[in-house]
Amino acid sequence: MSHAQRKIFCVIAAVLVPSSAFTQPTSGGPFDKVWTVALSPYNQASQTGNSLTQLSDGTIVVGGGDSNQQNVCSTHKQPFFGGAWLVAVTPTAGQNVFQKLYSTCANSAQSTSAVAHTADGGFVLAGGDFDNPACGGGCGWFAKFRSDGTIAWQRDLTGAYFAGASIIEPMPDGTYIAVGNESPTYAQILEGLIMKISSSGALQWSVAYSETAQSFPGAFDGGSFTLGSLQPTADGGYVATGVADAKLASGYAHVLVVMKLDASGGAQWSNAYYGNVWESGGGGESSYPIFLTPDGGYVVSGTVQQRDSPFQELFFLLKLDARGGIVWQKGYGGSNGYYDVSREQGGAVATPDGGFVLAGESNVFAQATTGWMLKTDASGNIVWQKTYTGLTSGGGNRFNGVIRTSDGGYAVAGDSWTADLTYGGPGMWLVKTDSNGNVGTCGCVKDTNASAQTLDLQVFPATFVQEASGLAFGPVNIQAKSTSVKPTTIYP
Repeated sequence: MSHAQRKIFCVIAAVLVPSSAFTQPTSGGPFDKVWTVALSPYNQASQTGNSLTQLSDGTIVVGGGDSNQQNVCSTHKQPFFGGAWLVAVTPTAGQNVFQKLYSTCANSAQSTSAVAHTADGGFVLAGGDFDNPACGGGCGWFAKFRSDGTIAWQRDLTGAYFAGASIIEPMPDGTYIAVGNESPTYAQILEGLIMKISSSGALQWSVAYSETAQSFPGAFDGGSFTLGSLQPTADGGYVATGVADAKLASGYAHVLVVMKLDASGGAQWSNAYYGNVWESGGGGESSYPIFLTPDGGYVVSGTVQQRDSPFQELFFLLKLDARGGIVWQKGYGGSNGYYDVSREQGGAVATPDGGFVLAGESNVFAQATTGWMLKTDASGNIVWQKTYTGLTSGGGNRFNGVIRTSDGGYAVAGDSWTADLTYGGPGMWLVKTDSNGNVGTCGCVKDTNASAQTLDLQVFPATFVQEASGLAFGPVNIQAKSTSVKPTTIYP
């Protein structure tokens, strides 16, 4: 599977996990672990952690991918490697609960975009299946799992060149809402996609939205639009975020989009956001999570990028009123005098005090890429901020997902590269922290001192064309194989 294919289905979702969601609150213990599998100096480690969730019994499940382990179809005469990889551990010290590799008889043909816990103690997954001829560019893969990682039901999303979801959210009635994108044809022009799935895995409806030259100032025919995050609203509808292409005076750009949707996925209002200096990061650089606020408004998080050189990137928070008007906005990331990247790849979670925890990667603080996480209050003021490293402090550390755990701490999953130059490559990375972002006495955590920065995003009314969707769920038989990779423990 190519990097571009992975990116289509691996826009990392942030999962808000309130403590009330757990029937059996458990104590947690900080840890820092990386799972790697390298076959040879020419077949290096290639494991990723793309999303994570915590089950009702406290188990933390990381959804990712693997390219090197022999999968369920592999034989001596015909080896097959890789697939979607799930690793489940205890919340205390990260002890193994289960590991399973999910695949067809192909190499690295399945991926995980998002996992989310369900009320029955299991979880649901949205990912990709690149071994189905019904989809030339890849089918979306949707599956419901029991708590032990066995599959209760699974479906492939067909009817387009490719279509899939970057996030899936369980609803109180047992159904699921998923958002992502589709490309109806080989042209690979993306349309934003929202779909509703029944508790038994039936596709109840799907709605696609496309960009035109009239969508917002700077929009153009043939521009791509993708949805990355969603929250249900009190009126029975939804609010969603995404990223659209634009042609601005400075050249091609990305703009943030917020859409208010009714219960059937119909648009009630939409806005685009960009400024003279700052624009949105790309669709794969954050899930752009959105949160409801007590005043009836919203807070959006994600990545912004300068429109001109040096193209600095920052985490951001954007406070909106009930109609999407801007109340305040702040960027986070600092500067090191080089090409500065602080990318909120891991999304964000809301905290009980009204604040937020943002997670991703930054190359600002250590002259190398580290995991970076910061906590703000409800007004976007920084409470604490820290860098994190895995197998090496020399770069290659990135958070792709963050959750708040039942003990009041946090867990973040991502990729951490091995320091071995011969067997280098990313491993699946999982860090469990306390409520202040600490990992015990581990030297893998360092305080940073970035200050909030001023942004200049403006709001523009937007309109996207609702498209008839020809998508349907079809059968699929992705199978599991247990694995037994021993992690490298950085702490404790």
